[in-house]
Amino acid sequence: MKLKRIIAIACTAAMTVSLISGCGGASDKGQKEAVKEAEGTAKEDLPLAKYPETVTVHLGGKMNPNAKIPKGMSFEDNSYTRLLKENLNIQVVYDWTASTSDYDEKMSLCIGSNTIPEIMNVNATQYRALLKYDMIQPLDKYFDDYASDALKSYVKSGGEELQKCITNEDGELMAIPAPNLTAGGVNEMWIRQDWLDALGLDVPRTWDELAEVAKAFVTRDPDGNGENDTIGILGPGNSDHMNAVGGNQFGLDPLFSCFQSYPQYWLKSEDGSVEYGSIQPETKTALENISKLYADGVIDPETLVRSDSKEPLLAGKVGIFFGPWWCAYTFADTTLSGSADWRAYFTPLSEDGKYYTHMAEPTTQYVVASKDCKNPEAAFKIINYLVANEQKWVEEGVTSTEMGTGDFYPLYNTYDNADEIEKSYEALTKYLAGDISMDDVDFSTHKLLKNDMEAVTKLKKKPYDDFSLKYWNLDSDLAKTNLPRLVAIMVGDAPLVNEEYVPVYNAYNGQTETMEAKWANLKKMEEETFAKIIMGKADISEFDTFVKNWKNQGGDQILKEINDELSK
Repeated sequence: MKLKRIIAIACTAAMTVSLISGCGGASDKGQKEAVKEAEGTAKEDLPLAKYPETVTVHLGGKMNPNAKIPKGMSFEDNSYTRLLKENLNIQVVYDWTASTSDYDEKMSLCIGSNTIPEIMNVNATQYRALLKYDMIQPLDKYFDDYASDALKSYVKSGGEELQKCITNEDGELMAIPAPNLTAGGVNEMWIRQDWLDALGLDVPRTWDELAEVAKAFVTRDPDGNGENDTIGILGPGNSDHMNAVGGNQFGLDPLFSCFQSYPQYWLKSEDGSVEYGSIQPETKTALENISKLYADGVIDPETLVRSDSKEPLLAGKVGIFFGPWWCAYTFADTTLSGSADWRAYFTPLSEDGKYYTHMAEPTTQYVVASKDCKNPEAAFKIINYLVANEQKWVEEGVTSTEMGTGDFYPLYNTYDNADEIEKSYEALTKYLAGDISMDDVDFSTHKLLKNDMEAVTKLKKKPYDDFSLKYWNLDSDLAKTNLPRLVAIMVGDAPLVNEEYVPVYNAYNGQTETMEAKWANLKKMEEETFAKIIMGKADISEFDTFVKNWKNQGGDQILKEINDELSK
């Protein structure tokens, strides 16, 4: 299937759930009439205005069983719930609590039995089910007045793709999202610059150049130890994945994307229907070419066999691997020891000179309000209060000496700009160049940027536009705590800012009825077939057999269900 245009369709899902009771209080436990704001409250004060009367909100609680609770406090009565009561007059009541691992199941059962809390944190599948069953209310009329400027900034940063996820077919805003970092879903090539220098090689950009450089990394002793012990392209270990949706450290996703192949993605075709990326002709072409790299010894021969791909990476035996910007944290030890100089690029480029990359979901966490909730704006206030104070609580020691926000703050999600890493790169680059000062930056929506700017001046040596390992101050006391993040931003995110790429979004993120019963087996068949072809244990013709079996064993029915759902 030749893709003319690939777009995302909002995080859609259908979920079949059993109608069972026992989820706790029903959704009408809240106050009978909505509590109104204090008379004369200015519009600009609404996001954090204290109610004149107590507003009780009923939630479902996600509890970390390993979290320590200070004496005199509890999951429901702690520093954060007390602050919400004191400063906003919001009383939090948990209809039920579940462990972190059981929360999603508990929430799904509550959706099935129509005993949902008034305000709740849900995942994408649950959100789509709540929409389908008409169980949540629009939040449009509250967003403009009650979302703080910071929260509005976060939501706006997600762009059109995020908007598709949080609006219904009538264009109404149905959820408050916690945007995912855009950069987190973009896999790129990480390569040893010191090995390139040792062998007198240029950075590879095309498929053929990549194959040539990787071959040299295997055969020309780039580490100079006189032994045949180096790996060209590192592959996934036995617990990792060849392909994945979004960020996939050690996966081979960019090798597939070079041929515009997107396994495990649902793609919009020219006629408007959705097709499955793993069964397209482009994927067959990609597998055939990747298998040649493996046969030539370019790809790690222990791909999908070794227990931990980090071992050869940290041992300094790897020249190339694929993964997102944050991979700099993975090889941090080699950076701090000065033993490996890693760089990131959009490689390999496709034949048309473009870099195609699949993206992560714009969000995976939604805060929604039931139709029975009388004060849905309270959800905005609770989130606004977190956004306004989370960094202060870190600085004041509340999160370290008492309770972590992630474990105890009601409706907790991590809120950040979708493009925060790109914004950080741009700010740090301008700061190092002397184009801006810290006084020129509004840190209210950038939680870590101030600390990054303070650290980079102490860790970066001149020239400020060269991020070679030798131009970092590895001896600084700040290096261990701050350098991995700075390398992740300044090296790992550089391609996203300085190079162009074509983003490919998943057209469907839900689960149909047939998927519930058959998807696990279909996915296993796919992964096993792809592994056999790449590792030379099966001929490329096996791909055609896989496609036929995939269709016959539930795939065609799943495609029908998806297209039927999206056509409504």
